[in-house]
Amino acid sequence: MKKFGLIGAKLTHSYSPLIHSKFGDYPYELCEVSESELAALLENEAYGGFNVTIPYKKTVMGLCDELSETAQAIGSVNTVVRGEDGKLRGYNTDYFGFSYLLSSSGIAVKGMKCLVLGSGGASLTVQAVLKDLDASEVVVVSRTGENNYENISRHFDAEIIVNTTPVGMYPNNGRAPVNMDDFRNCCGVVDLIYNPNKTKLVLDAMERSIPAAGGLEMLVAQGKEASELFQHKEIENEEIDNAIDEVRSETLNAILIGMPGAGKTLLGGEIADRMGRKFVDIDDMIVAHEGMSIPEIFDQKGESYFRKVETEMLEKACVQTGLVIATGGGVVKKKVNYNILKQNGIVIWIKRDLDKLETDGRPLSQSMPLAQMYEERKDAYSYWSDFYINNNEERE
Repeated sequence: MKKFGLIGAKLTHSYSPLIHSKFGDYPYELCEVSESELAALLENEAYGGFNVTIPYKKTVMGLCDELSETAQAIGSVNTVVRGEDGKLRGYNTDYFGFSYLLSSSGIAVKGMKCLVLGSGGASLTVQAVLKDLDASEVVVVSRTGENNYENISRHFDAEIIVNTTPVGMYPNNGRAPVNMDDFRNCCGVVDLIYNPNKTKLVLDAMERSIPAAGGLEMLVAQGKEASELFQHKEIENEEIDNAIDEVRSETLNAILIGMPGAGKTLLGGEIADRMGRKFVDIDDMIVAHEGMSIPEIFDQKGESYFRKVETEMLEKACVQTGLVIATGGGVVKKKVNYNILKQNGIVIWIKRDLDKLETDGRPLSQSMPLAQMYEERKDAYSYWSDFYINNNEERE
């Protein structure tokens, strides 16, 4: 059986093997190569085809024997298929993927001024789709082009922003290529990055009630079309949404918040066991990092120091995927923690009646009335959470 793979420079973040497993039963590998190794890999007849990602979408064009009309017109190839005659044919399935992303997210670009961040192979595809969908203007911003980040202020009137750069991509989460406060007319943001699930750019847009979407829909949709080329068969479009749901369910962290003593650690361990996932307790990470108990940290270094370390541990845990994470009760006290949790997580509020909360070994629970603490935090628990679990039943 022929195998397939993803070609790129850095691929530790890739979901492609998982995605292709949803569309067919064939071996799919990650192929990290330098540019000098690219030609030899493409010539390896053990492979029936490849997907291509940063930074080789333009480079690979010159190594193909034939190009599809779409790939040739755009100037970017992200899928290569070896024919029975041994010839390599280059395709652009990103065009379908980005079109699907815009459609599924409900972000309309017709008549809009669109700002495309980045000028690589993905940018070329995005530009083509935007123009074909009758955007009124498509402006490309790059580091050294005519429109760059030094003079970007001339385009603060942009209505749609599309990020095609790797700024904010795992493992460098928490960064954004532009400040959303500058774009007062913006009514839609798309970030092609899919890991994390919600980049800082997407979260910044959502905070301002601007419709925003990450890149997972595009990745899965283009993967479906690439898989059709690999397998020489048609796959129904409804399989795209099924695959998106499955990928998210397998990769997003389940993050538990709630009052101290609500049972986050116990429930988190049970959920992780049932799901076959790794369980992470943020308080345990803090204790291991500091070499002392939480009451000792509060007593010797104070709450503000504890909160700083708590945020650092959250950042370490939440850039990962597929975990079950129990947080401390006061995690909602720092606004910066919201984006850290939301980037890759489904947040679940563990509710428990105040008279049933454990207080032993919990400095804040002993230093102030629980009712007062709950009043201060309940709105944040509600706003931060996607779901809640009632943990008032006695457990055997």
